[in-house]
Amino acid sequence: MICAACGQPNSAGATFCEFCGTDLRPKQMPNGEPVVARTVPAQPTPPSVAEVAQMGKSLLSALTLGEKFVGAGAIAAVLGFFLPWISSPDLGELSGLFGQMGTSALNHVSLSGVDLAKVVGAVYFILLAAIASGVLFYFSRKAVPAQKLLIGGFQVMIGSLFGPGVIGALFFVPMIQSVSGAGFWLLGLGFCSIAAGGLITVATLAKTTR
Repeated sequence: MICAACGQPNSAGATFCEFCGTDLRPKQMPNGEPVVARTVPAQPTPPSVAEVAQMGKSLLSALTLGEKFVGAGAIAAVLGFFLPWISSPDLGELSGLFGQMGTSALNHVSLSGVDLAKVVGAVYFILLAAIASGVLFYFSRKAVPAQKLLIGGFQVMIGSLFGPGVIGALFFVPMIQSVSGAGFWLLGLGFCSIAAGGLITVATLAKTTR
C-alpha cells in the first residue's frame, strides 16, 4: 500500500504509515459509504525522435517505387511554386514582357510563382495541380489495384502538363536559362517525377494483372 501523504510503500494490511504515521484506513462518508480513491490517468508522452524516425522509415518502406516518385514530386512541385522562378539582377529580354503586363514586378530581382500569379491568375493552376497530385497520392495508398491504375493515369497526365515543358525550356531556351531560379528547376523536376511515378505504377500494375 502506498501512503498518499509521503508516497512511501507500506506492508499489506498496515493501518498507519510506517514512515509518516498517516492513517491508512479507508475513509467513510457521512452516509457510511466508503471513499473511493480516484486515479488520475497518466498523461500521454510525446513520441521520441527515434520513434518518429522509425515511423517515417516504416511509412517509406510501405510505399511502392511509383508512389515514392509521386510523393516526392508533389512535395517538390509545391515547394518550387513558392521559391524563386526568376532570379536575376537584370530581367533582360523578359522586361518587355512584364512591361506589357503593366506590372511593378520590374523592380524585383526575384519572382516566385506567387508573384507571377498576382499578374496572371492562371499560374495558380500549377499549384493546384501539384496539390491535386498529393491528394491522389494519399488516396492511392489504400486503393484497390483497379483504382491505383486509374490514379496512376491521372498522375501521368498531371505531371505531363508542366514537367516536360518546364524542363525543355530550362535546357533549350537561353532566355529562360539566364534568369531561371531554383524554384523553376524544382517545379519542373517535381512534375517530371510525378509523371514518372505514374508511369511506373501503371507499368507495374499492368504486369500483375496479366
